[in-house]
Amino acid sequence: MNRTTPHIVQYQGSKRKLAPQILRYMPERFDRLIEPFSGMAAISIAVAMEHRANSYVINDLNKPLVEMLKEAVENPERLVDDCRKVWEEQFSYGVNHPEHFFLVRDRFNDGRKPPEICRI
Repeated sequence: MNRTTPHIVQYQGSKRKLAPQILRYMPERFDRLIEPFSGMAAISIAVAMEHRANSYVINDLNKPLVEMLKEAVENPERLVDDCRKVWEEQFSYGVNHPEHFFLVRDRFNDGRKPPEICRI
C-alpha cells in the first residue's frame, strides 16, 4: 500500500499512519475483517481500499463515532452536508470563532445536544 489511508477527521490514536505496516501481516484476500477498537476505522478503510475483505465489522465504544462511520457508508452526501453546516456555522461567530469549537465540543461531550453529524 503506497498511498495514504484517507480519513474523515483527525482522531487521537488513529492507526492511519500504521496501516501499511499492519496490512503486511494480513492475507491478500479474506472473508471478513473485524476491527474491535476501530476509532476512525483506519484499518478497515485501508483493507477496503485494497479490496482484501468481502465484509467488515466495525466496533468501538464511542457510539457517535461509529454512527458517523455508518453515515459515511450509508449516506455520504448527507454526512457531507451536515459537516458543511457545522463548519460554516463557525463563521457566524466572527472573530470569536473558537467559541463555536467549544460549543460543538460541549454538545458532543455532554450528550445533551450532539452535533447533527452524530445522529444519535
